[in-house]
Amino acid sequence: MSPSLTTSAAGRAYDYNRVVGGRQQMNGIMGMAFGEGDDVYITQKALFFFDVSKLRIGPDVDDEEWVSSFRELDEDLFEGAWPSCVAVGPGGDVYVTDELRNLVSVFDRDGNFIRKFGESGTGPGQFDRPSGIIFAADGSMYVSDTMNHRIQRLTSDGELIHTWGGQGTGEGQFRSPWGVNLDGEGNVFVADHRNHRIQKFDADGSFISSLGSYGSEAGKLDHPTDVAIDPYGDIYVCDWANHRVQVFDKSGEYLLQMGGSAIELSKWQKRFVEASPDMVKARRRVETLDPETRFALPTCVRFDTRRNRLYVVDSQRWRIQIFDKLDDYAEPQFNI
Repeated sequence: MSPSLTTSAAGRAYDYNRVVGGRQQMNGIMGMAFGEGDDVYITQKALFFFDVSKLRIGPDVDDEEWVSSFRELDEDLFEGAWPSCVAVGPGGDVYVTDELRNLVSVFDRDGNFIRKFGESGTGPGQFDRPSGIIFAADGSMYVSDTMNHRIQRLTSDGELIHTWGGQGTGEGQFRSPWGVNLDGEGNVFVADHRNHRIQKFDADGSFISSLGSYGSEAGKLDHPTDVAIDPYGDIYVCDWANHRVQVFDKSGEYLLQMGGSAIELSKWQKRFVEASPDMVKARRRVETLDPETRFALPTCVRFDTRRNRLYVVDSQRWRIQIFDKLDDYAEPQFNI
């Protein structure tokens, strides 16, 4: 069954824009964050390869370029590292969580190392495999302290403001929280990975609501990895092990799901394939190319408010799929 290029329900519509990706440029991509203008930062975690890269993704098809590798500026910084998620903080500095070294590294927008904070432990400002990271309007940050099963709110210098959570299945408890994001009112959304749900809190960590439970049916989740909220309040969830993104309204009601729509290769992927005649022949011999259009373990989702676009990190295919959210979309009526 071929993928839908436009997915619509309940007055929302998401139209496939394009795919950005390539083995050389985005090998092992895990997370992403928007920088200034068209800048996008990605974390990369592959076999024996760990990096943070800077890209530029413009408004039009094929309007993307690879800019730089942080690793190339100082390879030693990534020895023994395991970069997970990334956020852009005050002044455009780039903050990267490091699951293996249990710290947060801070770089300037060009990838020059500035400082780091954090260490292994369970105390204030200490971490055990930190993952999701996001900044609030006041310059403070929220970090998913994954294996400590808590959320920490910190200053941009890494000083603890407060923390909440603990291992469990009750309201306000977590089992390996992963992605974290904020809505326009400053509420905190957490992808509660092993509890198969999204929890919503106020800025101080007081529980508000949750959505999702384990399963593969519509509205159910299987190890969600990330969450994003658009200016209208719609909620986007990376439903990791179900290989899809699900959309909920601001009250948590299920709206629709997307399974991926990459009907053609990206600019960089085309160059890679066309450089090998044998690879071109191999792709033409397969029974169907449908599997490569689909998401494979999506790990991160972000909403671009400037262009009203949804970005999905398609981790196992080393790419980002992009969808335009269409306003005032109406289903066409055909009389035949």
